[in-house]
Amino acid sequence: MSMVHAPSSGHFFFSILLAALVLAVLIFLPFLGPLVLAMALAVIFTPVYRKVSALFFNNKEKSSLASLITILIIAVIIFVPLLFVSLNAYNEIRSMYAFFLDEEGRAQTINSLNHAAEVVGGVLPGMSQEYSFDTFNIVQIVDNIAQWSVAHFNTIFASVSRLAIDFFVMCLALFYFLRDGMDLRRQLIVLSPLENVDDEHIFTKLEQAVRSVFAGSIAVGIIQGILTGIGFAIFGVPNPALWGAVAAIAALVPGIGTSLVLLPAILYLYFTGATTPAVGLLLWSVLAVGLIDNFLGPIFVNRGIKIHPFLILLSVLGGLIFFGPIGFVMGPITLAFLFSLLEIYKGSRKHTAVQS
Repeated sequence: MSMVHAPSSGHFFFSILLAALVLAVLIFLPFLGPLVLAMALAVIFTPVYRKVSALFFNNKEKSSLASLITILIIAVIIFVPLLFVSLNAYNEIRSMYAFFLDEEGRAQTINSLNHAAEVVGGVLPGMSQEYSFDTFNIVQIVDNIAQWSVAHFNTIFASVSRLAIDFFVMCLALFYFLRDGMDLRRQLIVLSPLENVDDEHIFTKLEQAVRSVFAGSIAVGIIQGILTGIGFAIFGVPNPALWGAVAAIAALVPGIGTSLVLLPAILYLYFTGATTPAVGLLLWSVLAVGLIDNFLGPIFVNRGIKIHPFLILLSVLGGLIFFGPIGFVMGPITLAFLFSLLEIYKGSRKHTAVQS
């Protein structure tokens, strides 16, 4: 009798299991971004965690103190410099606001805009008169921005609150990923229906994808942002720390990158009469900032994952569209997972052919 009902019991069990799995995914979906960031940081800094554990905790595999120390190291390497740059950028925004409110600053801005219009008028006759900025009221623009900020205070506050919650979840997840990562990996291998060697191959490919794409993109973006800020400081572009931070974020945009910040800065210098600094910043952009992207970018992205660069680019763009900002990591990880499965399938086909 039990033999008759066994298949239906199995179907019922797997139906419940599938329903529970779907509910779990829906529960964790709002925290996908923080969890993916925590996983990526854990993959990148696991060697640091192991060294800390070997030095101070007798090479224990699971050590809460080693995990905490590793997070402090990550904070020193990433979050403290990020806070420093953010504070400098905030001070520069305040200085910019005060400059625009000052009468002399407004007059200087209007004169610079009029000079730019004259330069454009020299290339396109009649444009300089049509685009005169004598009546340009920059104070009104600043007031409009302030009024918009006040009107959308609830939205901004909610975004900041959500950011704080996501940061807390990321730090907590990072702590457990570092401490229990190997244990979690072994449990997933046990649950997987694949051969253990195939599971290890998939995990290795995913780790390589995270290191090459995530670490490469972030590292190259930070270097480009620093070089952009240095170039702005050398050639006289105002607020170099602010625009350097913006350039580091813009560097994550595939195909365009730091040109979103560099090109307007070059045009600003040229149209305000600083022709020599404009040429200098152009050369700096090509020789310093551009070379970093052209040489280091492909090296990081292609390291360890033998996937065509065009497919990697499509995976980044598609990931950004489908997953949002975290897609620049999720897209390549998904692609690496697919290629790992294809390699396993290819190997099983060859094994079957040899046996036959």
